[in-house]
Formats: sequence, C-alpha cells, structure tokens
Amino acid sequence: MTRQATGWTVVVAVCAAVGVWGWHVQHAEDTRGVLVAGGDGGGLPRAAPALEGFDESALRATAATAVTQGASALLVTRHGHLVLEQYGHGAEASTLVDGGDLTFPLLIVASGVAVTQFGMSMPAPPLAADGLAAGIAAASGKSYPEFLSRHVWQPLNATSARWLAPVLRARAMDWLRVAELLMHDGRFEGRQITPRGWVAGHLDQISGPSAQGPLVGGMIRLRGPGATRMWLVPSLDLAVLRVNATPVPGAPIDESLGRTISNELRDRPASGGSSLHDLVPGH
Repeated sequence: MTRQATGWTVVVAVCAAVGVWGWHVQHAEDTRGVLVAGGDGGGLPRAAPALEGFDESALRATAATAVTQGASALLVTRHGHLVLEQYGHGAEASTLVDGGDLTFPLLIVASGVAVTQFGMSMPAPPLAADGLAAGIAAASGKSYPEFLSRHVWQPLNATSARWLAPVLRARAMDWLRVAELLMHDGRFEGRQITPRGWVAGHLDQISGPSAQGPLVGGMIRLRGPGATRMWLVPSLDLAVLRVNATPVPGAPIDESLGRTISNELRDRPASGGSSLHDLVPGH
C-alpha cells in the first residue's frame, strides 16, 4: 500500500521543549549515552501531498516560507504517510535529535506497558520523568533503556537511539513514530503497543512540564527553543514538525504553521478509505 511521493517527501528534525526538556540536534556519529537498540528503521510510507488531501502548491509555498524563516528541517505526515520532507542548515535524515517534549510522553507510553505487563504502580501526580523511569526499571528488572528498546522502540521499528538521561536522542523520522502513537492511542500501523485507552487517558500529561494546554482547538502543540515547534491534530490525523532553534534575529516566530498547514487540507479521507493505523503491519 506504500505509494511513491512526487518529487519531495517528509522527514523533519523536530526539536520541542522548554528548560530541561529542550531539543538539541546531534549527529548520528555522536554515541554518547546508552544505546537503545531498534529495528531496521525503514522509512515511513510516503504519499504525494495531493493523495492525502493537500493543495500541493500551497504546501510547497508554506514550506518555502518556513525555510526563509530559518527552519532547518520540516516534516508533515497525514494518515501515517510522509508527504513532505526537507532538511537544511547541516541537518540530515541521520541526525539525532534530543527528545524534548516527546521524551516525557514516551515515558508515559512505556509506563502503560510496565503497568499492564509487569504490575508497576504509577506514582501519584504530578508525574516526573525520573520517577517513571525508576518505576519501570524496578517493576521490569531491566534498565529503562533496555525496557524501552524491547517494548516500544523495536515494535516501532525505529532505528537505534541513545538514552542520555533525562532525554532520548533519535532520528526525526523516529520521533514521528512516537507522534503517531500519541495521535492513535498507542497504536502504530495496526499494532497496539501500549494498552488501548492508556495514552488517551494521559493526554493532559503528554506535553510534560512545559505543557500549554496541551489541547488548543483540537491541536496539540509542543514548544522548543527559538521557533522550534511540533503540532499534532488527531482529528485530522496530521502531524507537523519544524526545527528552528535559532530563528532570524528580529524576525517574528510563526506560531501558526500547524494551523496554516491544516487549513491547506481539502480534508479528504485516507487514500483507499482507511488509515494505515487501522491496517495490519507489513503493508
């Protein structure tokens, strides 16, 4: 069911967060931290923008504007398909990106597995990253990086990453896999990785300590340093990720890029009438 993209595709280095959860770009040869073994890291399925409901010329124009505003990477997915991929300013597909605001939701996902399969007791709110990681390790008898590898990262078929507490460093493509889990209640390409209802039940906590909402008009927004942002729109099955840690001095930061891109949709259903997330793996 994978479709060929027409001329350009999508993978973005995302950086999103505030304070300790800040995003930082690292190159693949940087081997600091503990290895989180992954799968073969095959790319997400790709589709031409028009086949996923976009006005392609408008999407191209929006992407060009983002680049002029200093974006080093931009990614858009719809219905689990990559429809836009751009890199610049030294970033590339193999660049590792610190988890930022996605590190904490990933801990929430892993906690769901630990609670149901290993009897872990969730700590009382407010939830803290170190407490969740320690609880997972105590319940499972494995370090958090080992647990994450076995129960989340490999099921996502993500490329090997690096755990440098308190954040995970992984390719932008693989952070998009995590974004798909968040938008589909723990399901990825037909596989329920964390128990149904777990992610939905913790939606108010997925933005971590820098939460702004997290839902604003049905859109989840994760903030990063400078103009770095990630937007998730579960109702449209849409994810937008932009990296711009050092915006042009004096230039306004576009806080509405996610909304702009969602407004460029003609909002047609997934090609073939089904989302990838409702289909079996191995499509």
